[in-house]
Amino acid sequence: MKTTPAIVRQHLIDTQPGIDLLLLQLPERGLLAASETPVIEALPRIIIRQMLSLKASATIIERAEQKAKALGVGRIAYIPAEELTGCGVSRSKAAAINSVAHCHQTQPERIDAWSQMNSADLIKDVTQLKGIGPWTASILAMFHFAHEDLFPIQDSSLRKAMSLLKDQDILIIPERAQPYRSYLACYLWDMLDQARL
Repeated sequence: MKTTPAIVRQHLIDTQPGIDLLLLQLPERGLLAASETPVIEALPRIIIRQMLSLKASATIIERAEQKAKALGVGRIAYIPAEELTGCGVSRSKAAAINSVAHCHQTQPERIDAWSQMNSADLIKDVTQLKGIGPWTASILAMFHFAHEDLFPIQDSSLRKAMSLLKDQDILIIPERAQPYRSYLACYLWDMLDQARL
């Protein structure tokens, strides 16, 4: 049977008792779709967004894009680390971004292979790059390669959402949401975003 947003939503309702009340308050999520943006452009942006608000990360990304243009390097990944820090990128993130560029230049076939990997292999390979942790690799898998069964438990927002629901006697058990854990994570992020409005 073909997966649809309604099937995913019903699966979450069936596997997470009490979540139906939350889902009624949120718009239905579309299915994840693989991005056509090259990894060398997507991954540095994911690295920059880590632990930052959307507004702050958008400002830094815009600065970095302007710097890449001014330097004539074309992509954020190819901006030297010291120039990236001048755009507001932390030293550790700048080093991680440069490690992505190095891999892209020296092992392009390795990055090309990521689109064919399962979640576990992809995360294992991506996290071997200097400075890239499981959260960044999971976000790449979910939102760039459309992996539907990931729940980045190390994400502080997800832990916060689960804690808020636990206070309402709704116990989220991600393992039960397989094979749609990514959508469970997305709905929990949506819940927090709606609470901020």
